Amino acid sequence: MKRLGIYFFFDKQGIVDRYVDYVLQDFHQHVEKLIVVCNGELNEEGRKLFEKYTSDIIVRENKGFDVWAYKTALDSEGWDKLVTYDEVILMNYTIMGPVYPLQEMFDTMDQRTELDFWGITKSFSLDSAIAQELWQCPYGHIPQHIQSSFMSFRRSIVSSTVFQKYWDEMPMIKTYHESGGKHEQFITKYFEENGFQWDCYTNYDDMDEKSFTSCPLIVAPLEVVKKRRSPFFKRRTFFTTKLDYEQSVPMAKEFLDFLEQETSYDTSMIYCNLIRTCNQRDLVENFLLFHIV
Repeated sequence: MKRLGIYFFFDKQGIVDRYVDYVLQDFHQHVEKLIVVCNGELNEEGRKLFEKYTSDIIVRENKGFDVWAYKTALDSEGWDKLVTYDEVILMNYTIMGPVYPLQEMFDTMDQRTELDFWGITKSFSLDSAIAQELWQCPYGHIPQHIQSSFMSFRRSIVSSTVFQKYWDEMPMIKTYHESGGKHEQFITKYFEENGFQWDCYTNYDDMDEKSFTSCPLIVAPLEVVKKRRSPFFKRRTFFTTKLDYEQSVPMAKEFLDFLEQETSYDTSMIYCNLIRTCNQRDLVENFLLFHIV
């Protein structure tokens, strides 16, 4: 397929770590054109890294979160160009990998010709009052949805007035929770209600929603990556705390062991990023870096 890839990146210090380079080494081979859009700072070394894969680098003010970063990149192309692509992929820095060659995923999803848009993983629905109050999704609850760290839209939907109006009229996103409630948790059901078909590369049909909270990729990465062959995993798995998901977090250490012992993924790329950017106490707890004497 003729694909456009849009990669959103953010780092407080403008540093692009090695895991991003590893992602783009594989990903750029599957797109005809790659646009990198950065919110905030981008240092000289980071720019040189991105320039290995593209000359289309947009550095913008850090506002609007990922949603307006994507909108900026889409606007830079314009709808006349966007509709010439078979797929437009929106992807961001919050996922690491790939653990498996992306060719596997693209070969599989290329056969799903009935789909108008697709992703790799999804989050389950959530009806709690806290979720409604915190995220303020227009549906009054959080419906099941594609995780916005990787979404692919085909020409059938990109060329529609519904899709174009969605992005043209996108309100400014002012908070992290707005980016979830007004975009990530909203967009899948919204397009589904407008007649477009979607699915995910990983199959969750036999999973018990109550056992995996709303986001299996974060709290059950072994299940999703090892058993269901998601090529990507979330950075957040490693610094998510027990309070975030109301459950224990030994899965971070177990998942790290899996990557080190059963895959060729270089886990030093994970440490390089996390040690620089995360609360070290969270890493001590999640990686079980303590002893009881």
